[in-house]
Amino acid sequence: MNPHDPKSGPGAALPRPTPHAAAKGAPSDATDSNPSSIAGRSAGFQRTQHGTGPLATGLAAAPRPDGHVPAHSPVATTDISAGSQGAPPGVPATSAASEPPPPLPTVPDELPSVPPPRAPVDPYVGTTFDGRYKIESVLGEGGMGVVYLARHKVIDKKVAIKVLRADMAREKEITDRFLQEAKAASSIGNPHIIDISDFGHLPNGSTYFVMEWLDGKPLSKALEETKPLPVARLANVAQQIAEALASAHQRGIVHRDLKPDNIFLIKRGSEPDFVKILDFGIAKVSTGTSKLTRAGSVFGTPHYMSPEQAAGVAVDSRTDVYALGVILYEMASGRVPFDADNFMGILTQHMYKAPVPIRALVPAEDVPPGLEAIILKALSKKPEQRYQTMDELSLDIEKLVRGGIPDAVPDMISRSGGFNVPADFFTERGMPAPVPATPAGHSARKRWGVYAGVAGITAAIMIVVGIFAKSSSSTAQDAPKTAVTAPTPVTPVKPVEAPPPIEVKHVLFASEPLDSHVFRNGEDLGATPLTVDVPLGQKVVVEVRRDGFKPQTLTLDGSEPKMKAKLEKLPAAAARPGAAKRPGEPPRPAAPASTSIGGSEIVNPWAK
Repeated sequence: MNPHDPKSGPGAALPRPTPHAAAKGAPSDATDSNPSSIAGRSAGFQRTQHGTGPLATGLAAAPRPDGHVPAHSPVATTDISAGSQGAPPGVPATSAASEPPPPLPTVPDELPSVPPPRAPVDPYVGTTFDGRYKIESVLGEGGMGVVYLARHKVIDKKVAIKVLRADMAREKEITDRFLQEAKAASSIGNPHIIDISDFGHLPNGSTYFVMEWLDGKPLSKALEETKPLPVARLANVAQQIAEALASAHQRGIVHRDLKPDNIFLIKRGSEPDFVKILDFGIAKVSTGTSKLTRAGSVFGTPHYMSPEQAAGVAVDSRTDVYALGVILYEMASGRVPFDADNFMGILTQHMYKAPVPIRALVPAEDVPPGLEAIILKALSKKPEQRYQTMDELSLDIEKLVRGGIPDAVPDMISRSGGFNVPADFFTERGMPAPVPATPAGHSARKRWGVYAGVAGITAAIMIVVGIFAKSSSSTAQDAPKTAVTAPTPVTPVKPVEAPPPIEVKHVLFASEPLDSHVFRNGEDLGATPLTVDVPLGQKVVVEVRRDGFKPQTLTLDGSEPKMKAKLEKLPAAAARPGAAKRPGEPPRPAAPASTSIGGSEIVNPWAK
């Protein structure tokens, strides 16, 4: 090792001077700027040792009054190596050739670590709002404000407080929208919507509102832990979301920013996944006087925005149906249907691209065809092709849970582009496949009848030909044999082709009261709700009957996928058993026991 080599000599191992001294010189390179880097420390000292960089000037120690320069300073070391020119008074000059330089200190193997700077303390933490709410910590940040964990000083109850950002509090429109969020959420009154209990203003001009504190996790966290979700858990969460948003839509409130981060799962009683919907910050309130939603404005989170949101046009409650469809797709497949590396790429896919079938992403046995049909219908590009209400979507999920066939299945099969189901999907549930409408056994019997008819006609023709041939031979005995003529060949009869199957429209029929019976041509089709098959281009007349109610006759033409009848109750004198029974009518089945509470009628599942 060469002791004078700046890279391998002892100078390479010396510690770097103190940071405040380094700051006096000009900026050094990236290696020098890292105070915890040993290489940076050594490199900085080497340049100082040889006086080649700005650190040499900045690190020179000031001489004492007696003219002595400290021996540990880089300048003193350089002076010692140079000879006697820099020796202080009273010290004999030493030649560099006669005595080597004294040994220099080395850098220890491990340097003490410097703790990172402490994060700035939030100005509201530790303060009290309006003398009631003690702010304890920050829970999170949203697009418009910061959410804090607080405690009511009187009743010692935990609450969450959302405070509008100070930089936004000066904008009246933002303040109005913040106030609208509090009003919208508190006016719905559904247990699955977060409860807002108080509202106030702070001295610095910011506003805040108080909401219930939720001990749980967002749906996005649950999807990170388990993807995809089991069908039973998915259906349970989806029905609660649909119920909450149905209540909001009935009050003219559209969420417009539904996403897993805004859906919270908490434990309540025996329900481990009790749903709470948060953040109505960009909700659209149809009050007739609100002007907060401007035409052409795009609000929402790109991955969960509907096509009409992406286009910046007017939206209604069906926008939330689409967003719930995206969430259902993510819960069932573990990924969102549309993704890109930029904002516009995602919006373009929402508007023009069809989602990848879920059963192409996960094993088919994990996703029932009925569930996929429900999700794809909710993700329809045109709002009129989606579920028109959250109640309709919830009803279809309920059918799926009970093992029935959701209405979305025949709907998606009938669309161009097709929606495929396994060959035994309908037979497993004891129902004929909607396409074709004629059962396979019936078609086979019809073909055998056609074949038998053709065979009978052919046999009859052969018998007639035989009779004529015999008659001709007896007459020919008296006539000259030269007059014998050959019999006319018989043209084979072409088999009659079976007519094509008649296309049938399936009409979902409901009634009020729910257990009424539907009759067609005197035949009891069963109690409502049920499906009535209507041949395309034809009309079917049905009669709805129930004891104690006036019968009603309806004509179905298949143009409406759903129909309902509301029977008028007869006066008490006319409401006697069998009053509505017609001659020759088969005995009616006994009405099932009422499942209503307090004697009220069963609620019609298709009532808007």
